[in-house]
Amino acid sequence: MDFKYILGVALAILSGIINNLGVLLQKKVVNEVPPECRDRGFLRRLLKNPLWLFGLFLQVVVGMIAFVAAQAMIGPALVPGLMAAGLIVLALGSVKLMGEKLSLPEYAGIFLMIIGIALLGLSELGIDIEVVRASLASPNTVLRIAIFTAIMIGSCLAFHLVSLKSPKRKGIIMGFSNGFLFSLSNFWICPLTAIITIVLAGKGNSLQVVLFIAASVILTLSNLIAFSQIQVAFKYGQASNIIPVQQISVQITPILVYFFVFSLTPPKTVSGVLIVVGALLIILAGFLLGRRQEELEKTK
Repeated sequence: MDFKYILGVALAILSGIINNLGVLLQKKVVNEVPPECRDRGFLRRLLKNPLWLFGLFLQVVVGMIAFVAAQAMIGPALVPGLMAAGLIVLALGSVKLMGEKLSLPEYAGIFLMIIGIALLGLSELGIDIEVVRASLASPNTVLRIAIFTAIMIGSCLAFHLVSLKSPKRKGIIMGFSNGFLFSLSNFWICPLTAIITIVLAGKGNSLQVVLFIAASVILTLSNLIAFSQIQVAFKYGQASNIIPVQQISVQITPILVYFFVFSLTPPKTVSGVLIVVGALLIILAGFLLGRRQEELEKTK
């Protein structure tokens, strides 16, 4: 493993930690707002709170910088899984917030999360930014990107329609459909990072300009829709169930990106096995740690 790969792995883990730390700080502020003050002027009250604003800053600015830097160094195949390390921070931080102890399943979840992240790191399925830039010049790669994007959008729409017609588990199904939007967003950061400097410098060809516009539009819409949809999903189910289910597609689709979209060969024979097992362990850990999400929702 070279230094660039190790740094990319570290930044991806750091991004997940920072993002969930921001969530924890914002939730702490929300919990401290008296119930009688949670209707009119609620958002204005939050915007006046320095701790809530700091949590937002960690999410939107610091965490995003680390995320984009990690994408530029190791590509979209590993970053989503490594960012799941933030669930450990969420679990430990909420213990401090609520003064409780971790249960045995949560300890098991932390252990499985660490193992899963270690396996992803050892897989070495990073995608160098130069490889991405070169691949984008191939019509076949662009076609596979279009197919991948269509699959993500189609899957999201299909499961969202199912959720609307489902009398039970509406929030769970909606959360699952939302995961495809986050997967789409996680992927399109990669080509955008690869060509943004070229396009903004006025040196991009027509294909690069089209990809730049497509990436900008898709990233904006997917994040806006995903954010609004997850709020709706929370109306029908607990975050402890919705968030882990959402992670299923988020953790599995990067494998599709590596092997299908960019049609890459693993650096080692065992690499494919490591990333599959690692992703499955992270998904399982997410369910075990999901109880902390539920407890955070109940904290007043």
